[in-house]
This record gives sequence, C-alpha cells and structure tokens, in this order.
Amino acid sequence: MSIASDVISENTRLASLRDSLRELLTEHGIVYYSDDDIFTLARRVWFLIHPTNSNSGCSYEDYATVGNPIDFDINQRSDDGNDLPDGSVADFFVSVNGEDEIHLTGLFSNGNASCPYVPENAGDILTVKGAVNDFLGASAEMEVLPFKYRDDYEVKSDAYALVKYPSSANVSVNVVDELNGDYDYVNAVEVSKTYGAPQSAYMIPTSLIDGIDLSDTGIHFQAIVSPMYSSSSGWASGICLLNSKNLNHWRDSRILELGAYPGKKGLQYSGTDHAVNTINTTAGQLTINGAFKFDLWYDGSYVKATIKNYYESTTYYSYETSSLPSAIANMETVFPAFMIYDYGGKIRFREANIEPWSSD
Repeated sequence: MSIASDVISENTRLASLRDSLRELLTEHGIVYYSDDDIFTLARRVWFLIHPTNSNSGCSYEDYATVGNPIDFDINQRSDDGNDLPDGSVADFFVSVNGEDEIHLTGLFSNGNASCPYVPENAGDILTVKGAVNDFLGASAEMEVLPFKYRDDYEVKSDAYALVKYPSSANVSVNVVDELNGDYDYVNAVEVSKTYGAPQSAYMIPTSLIDGIDLSDTGIHFQAIVSPMYSSSSGWASGICLLNSKNLNHWRDSRILELGAYPGKKGLQYSGTDHAVNTINTTAGQLTINGAFKFDLWYDGSYVKATIKNYYESTTYYSYETSSLPSAIANMETVFPAFMIYDYGGKIRFREANIEPWSSD
C-alpha cells in the first residue's frame, strides 16, 4: 500500500471518528462547535459523566495588556458538587471593537479555566464571554492598555526583580507580615542593604522587566511606601523611573525619583553626571516606619508628584512642573522601581499600581 493511500485511509478513519463523536454529543445535548478538533470533541464527552446544569462563576480584570493573555477565568463544578476534571473544556468568545466573535477553548485545571486570547493593539475594546457546555458564565468588557502592573492584595517578592549596584552589594529582600505597627493586617515587601554609601538597589516588577515604551504615552506610578533606614548616617527610599536596568554606577545615567530623605522629601534626579540633583524638595522628614501613598506622574517634560497619608486625607508633599531638566525629560523607555540607596537605605512597600497616563 502506498503512502498516499495510507494517508487517505487514516483521514477517512479520523473523519468517521469525528462524526461519531459529534453524533454522541448531539444525542446527549452537549454543545460543540464547528472548529473543534477530535481531541476537543473527545474532551467534551466528559460532560456525559460530569453534567453541569448551573451557571459558571467568573473572575476577570477590566483591562488587558498588549502581548499578554487576558485575565478572564471561569470556575465551574459538576452537578455532584465536585470540580470538573482537569482537561474539561470551557468555551470563550472574544469580540474586538464590536467585530465578529472569535471562538477559543480553555482547559480546566483545579476547577478553573482561563481564556487564552492575547491582545495585539492598545486601545482595542474587548467583549469577552465564557461558557461551560450550554451555560453562559459572566461576560466582561475590557480596554487593551500598552502596559499595566498592579500588586495582588497579598504582595509577593517574586513579583519583582532586584537590580543593584554594585553586583556585590549585600541586599536582602523579604516578605514581612505587616507594613508597620498601624497597618499590621497587610503584608509588605521589605528591602534593605548593608552599610555602604556608593550602593543602590531597585525592585522592578517582573512583568515590566523589559521596560515600558513611553513614545506614545506617559506613566502613573502609585504605591504605599514605608520609609526606613538601617543607619541614620544617610538613607533614601521611594519610587523612581530608571532609564536603564543595566547599571554602571550607583547613580546611573537617568533616574527620576520621588523619595524620602533625612530632613526632607520630594523630587530628585540624576543625569549623566551621576549626581543627585534636586528638582523640588521640602523640609520636614517623613515619619520613619510610617505609611505613605506616593504618586508620580510623568509625561515628556511634565512631572507631578504627591505624598499623602495612607488614606489620602493629609498631603505632605505636592509639586508639578512642565519644565523638567533636559537630562531627565522625554525618556522613551523607563523601568518603574522601588529604590533604596545611600549609606543605610531600607524600605517596605505594597499596593503598586503602574499604568498609562497622559498630561493632555
């Protein structure tokens, strides 16, 4: 028998099997779709053994980011109250800007199935629906953003990548059970280093480790910060935008920062001179081990910054300008980070929210 006739025979058997599976599913009222392959059809047979006659639950975000699977999950149990077996099929329908729906499938694992759709264009509006067999779960609408990062409520240190200078600097990163004594019900990431002035450490969200392109947008960086120090001889802690994650100096070429320092707080920067330069700072040291909400907005030559208490009822610092020094204006790529430097830098942080923003 020739190879060609073997292929024809195999295709015939597969077509027959596909038709048989479709007939079986139809006979028992189990939904399938024209684009299902044989393996997907076979997985749908699970619903004969584990029927589902109730609506599924769903969790999702109201945004998506370019190049990353959307955050849209279905959770579903069978009628006996148990999780559906791993490998069971969920169906997802995605419409981009009101166009015809795209059908995708996801497989259950530990009772949950995720939509695998990956957006391509910032600004698109997605309408997403999820279904298990013939029961439609929740639907959602989400905007596609060029980037976005938001901490989980339970902050994890592995959500961040440590960048430091020099590479030999002794930097400790730990998750602690409380932000401070007043907020002992929320955890935080703590970063500290041993004594040594020409040293710096930065914590960059792992999902943003390749940098953020600001050629078409600005950025807003918000977080809860608890300033600390391991030595009163000199310290700095806060949030910043690095122009590069490849450090060749403890104050590398372009850094814009909103920080807490001995006796003052505010905006500072570094340029190619590797010096710490003041944009605007005000006298009065933030309370060590306190809890403050830091906000930094940056777009081209414009910057705005505020420092408030945890609940935003008191403002300790506020400044804005549309005339940033040329050394720090118009950065096209940035790496948002939590920072410590100087002799005894130390910090605790949580609730980071990093998103596109425009000064227009």
